[in-house]
Amino acid sequence: MNNLLPELQTENQDGLLVITLNRPQKANALTLEMMRGLAEALRNARADSAVRGVLITGAGERVFSGGVDVRQVSPLPEAEFRQARSTAFFAVLIQLVDFEKPVVAAVNGVASGGGFMIAALADVIVASENALFALPEIDLGSPPLAGLAILTPLIGGALAYDLVQSARNLSAAEAQRRGLVRAVAPRAEVVVTGEKIARELMAKKARAFSASKAWVRKPMRESLEQAEHAMVEWRAAGGE
Repeated sequence: MNNLLPELQTENQDGLLVITLNRPQKANALTLEMMRGLAEALRNARADSAVRGVLITGAGERVFSGGVDVRQVSPLPEAEFRQARSTAFFAVLIQLVDFEKPVVAAVNGVASGGGFMIAALADVIVASENALFALPEIDLGSPPLAGLAILTPLIGGALAYDLVQSARNLSAAEAQRRGLVRAVAPRAEVVVTGEKIARELMAKKARAFSASKAWVRKPMRESLEQAEHAMVEWRAAGGE
């Protein structure tokens, strides 16, 4: 599988597709093109029998992803560009929630906003000791409804609501204690640890793995669809 963009590297390593968000100088923030490329990479991986699992990580030592790049400049009218950006982001989330094969997120640093949501949609998160998770959208004037749709079934409504309304940082240690993170590793070992776990999952019976995953993800997918529609209404009503 070829790289789609310099900012989005993909490599099939003996059945494990490693996807690297490669924009470290910009906190691996997701441009419109990167989100479209990521959705396409996941779509292709679902259909490719040579791919049995996916590992997603970020380039650099500080940030997994700062989420959607809200500072990206576009020639499109502002409202049209915001909608295109939102559509592309939700397409990534839907691809992840529907992805039947194992997905591991090797979180090498800060996972903020959309970066946190992408990591949370993996089957397993491996986090570096310095990793932080946050949903800061409220401080930007926007409700992260997709984040609530994803996190509520994973960590419970109380903690999801706390993270959304406070925008506080969740440390790797607390995330592990709360059951969101499987393993915490030194930064240099995050990807290796993630690959090990991914290959353990890839060794499971694929149809059984897929069926269980689809069952547990069904209400999350429905909530994501509702969140996308609600955000369209939010912007139409003058929201950010």
